[in-house]
Amino acid sequence: MRPSVLLFAALLATSASADEVYLKSGGVLSGRIVNRTATAIEIDVGAGRITVQASTVVRVQDGRSALHEYEDRAGKLAPGDVDGWLALGDWASARALGTQAVQAYQRALAAAPDNARANEALGRVQVNGRWVSEEEGYQARGYVKFEGEWVTPAEHDAILRQRAAEGELELARREADARVAEAEARTREAEQRTKEAEAQQATEGIPLWYAWGAGPTVWPAQPTGVPSLSRSFWPVVR
Repeated sequence: MRPSVLLFAALLATSASADEVYLKSGGVLSGRIVNRTATAIEIDVGAGRITVQASTVVRVQDGRSALHEYEDRAGKLAPGDVDGWLALGDWASARALGTQAVQAYQRALAAAPDNARANEALGRVQVNGRWVSEEEGYQARGYVKFEGEWVTPAEHDAILRQRAAEGELELARREADARVAEAEARTREAEQRTKEAEAQQATEGIPLWYAWGAGPTVWPAQPTGVPSLSRSFWPVVR
């Protein structure tokens, strides 16, 4: 049988032997029940403890979990058994018992502060022959933490300069947009004033009588200033 199949079978057996809490929602919590009352059930799933209301539980199946196995193994190890704690840390890590794996590696580190495996398993680094935490290691090498990431001072300055340049470009774009909007508003206002002036001029240029129909229909009988011609002025035609 292939190793991967064996590992899967081992994990399946471990899961099947754990305390399992079946919920009405369809979920299943697998681990070790540490407290049970008439109203609630508290189960340690390895990474932490979860409490559920008894009213949300369909049934509980008692069993033996990987957490039970870890506690049994840890109880048999001597405080100074560095190799034993390292092996237990590896065992717990392979079964997704992260909290317990850290505990085992810390026990190994307590017994042997310079043990490379224990330090590396806990994310510690060696700086100038001394094991320090990851954060202390970055700080010792001159790194700075920026938005959750460790970067060099040069990278930090480059990021700030880039963001400042982007901010200036964005400000210039907004100001340009504001100027365009203002110019368009002035143009619309001028066009409105022109239309109003043209309408007013057209109204004032129409004669008053134009609105009442045709103009005057009676004109003077003769031009002003021309002497009246008597009938005797005309030659007599015989």
